[in-house]
Amino acid sequence: MLEDAGRARQGETARNLALVNYGLLFAAIFFAGVPALIAVIIAYVQRDEAPARIRSHHDYQIRIFWVAFALTLAAGVAFLTALVSGLSELIAYTRMNGWEQHSLSIDVSQMSLDGRIVGLIVLGVILSILTGLWLIAAPAIGFIRLASERGIGESPTS
Repeated sequence: MLEDAGRARQGETARNLALVNYGLLFAAIFFAGVPALIAVIIAYVQRDEAPARIRSHHDYQIRIFWVAFALTLAAGVAFLTALVSGLSELIAYTRMNGWEQHSLSIDVSQMSLDGRIVGLIVLGVILSILTGLWLIAAPAIGFIRLASERGIGESPTS
């Protein structure tokens, strides 16, 4: 009898921790990803000890983190590449026209952005939006499934 009560309490604690992890993953949008890092560490540590249903949620939380990480990394690379390309064009423009001796102002009215830079900026914006949507939708789906006592990948009847 005591063993069943201990197991039930451990299962409830694991469930509550998984619910907190979903909240941390959602909060990552507002705090530069730090809560997601905390959530994925908790998920990695707890998934071997958790019951099978909760383990599926920890695996899902780890997947949420890595997908968001990959999308954020891709967006960062796109933005950084656009920045480097834009700066290299600015440097090339100043070399062609020369710096005025006592002035730090540059007349950029003769410069134009090429399609590659604009494309990289648009790609970075799209990837950033996808990351935000992923960090809203995926934890919400997991939270709802966990609150309704279903694991990830289980049908509603199981």
